[in-house]
Amino acid sequence: MGKTQQQSSRKARVESLMAPAKPEVQLEEEDEATAEDAHAPVAVEGPAAGVEITVRMSKARLHCPVCTLPLKPPIFQCLFGHLACGTCRNQLPDTGRCFVCGHVGAYGRSAALEDMVRTTRILCPYDAYGCGSYVTYYAAAEHQHACPHAPCLCSETGCGGFAGTQAALRDHLRDAHSWPVDAVRYGVALQLRVPESDPAQHRRILVAGGEEGDGAVFFLAVGALGDAPLRVVSLVCARPAGAAAAGPRYACRLRATGPADNGCAGGEAESVVAEMAVPSSAAPGEASVEEVASLVVLRRMLHGPSQEMRISVRIDRFV
Repeated sequence: MGKTQQQSSRKARVESLMAPAKPEVQLEEEDEATAEDAHAPVAVEGPAAGVEITVRMSKARLHCPVCTLPLKPPIFQCLFGHLACGTCRNQLPDTGRCFVCGHVGAYGRSAALEDMVRTTRILCPYDAYGCGSYVTYYAAAEHQHACPHAPCLCSETGCGGFAGTQAALRDHLRDAHSWPVDAVRYGVALQLRVPESDPAQHRRILVAGGEEGDGAVFFLAVGALGDAPLRVVSLVCARPAGAAAAGPRYACRLRATGPADNGCAGGEAESVVAEMAVPSSAAPGEASVEEVASLVVLRRMLHGPSQEMRISVRIDRFV
């Protein structure tokens, strides 16, 4: 069974704080086909109080029937139980009329339902990748976007949708797609030779090691820039947006050096240098030129019959 299937079948743990003396409640997600079998949270009293129980509830019960987004306060309910979130109620042509039954002056705040959705929490969908947080159900999408444990993705054609941690993606690209792996130390330039005649060398994985290394994974790629006689060297850190926001930050210095016989005045070899911040991406193989740190190299700076590019890469880490 794949990770997606495992996540969809996993029980969603829900905490109900509506009555502090009541037991913790778990919700088991159901498909819409079983919505008629759904039950509301059950309060347990007497000797069984505090015992953990499982209550089945259709996920649709926690969504606005108008916009189908998760319900969050303010929530409105008509006298006959028809719901609308605050945004939808304010956008209805007649805010005092129920959009289902048409009764005028029917909408009022549902304090009980607002309390329930505020205290309904689920385990982060990225728990398989290390996040053990319980988040309010209606804020789960926002949490996922900022979660530092969100998986990194493989963008290789025909890969089959691999998703995993930074280290897992490194091993996957090395073992399944034969990407070369190089160790890099912060503050120390790594010298690389990338022959244009060998496309397998055009994408490389750089792993931060050494005493100060944190195991961060960087992707270096060499590619053409359209039909122009140019080559682009790009660098990006493989990590989700949440992890990038939490830090650390990275900067790089990329330098390409041409052959000595094409040198500048004074006998120095021609070179180009770029210094910039290193951006991050959870799908680094899909990052565009605008989203990565890049260096533009003239074709005349390639070396020998194999058209080898000689690159110096230095990465610095800032806490």
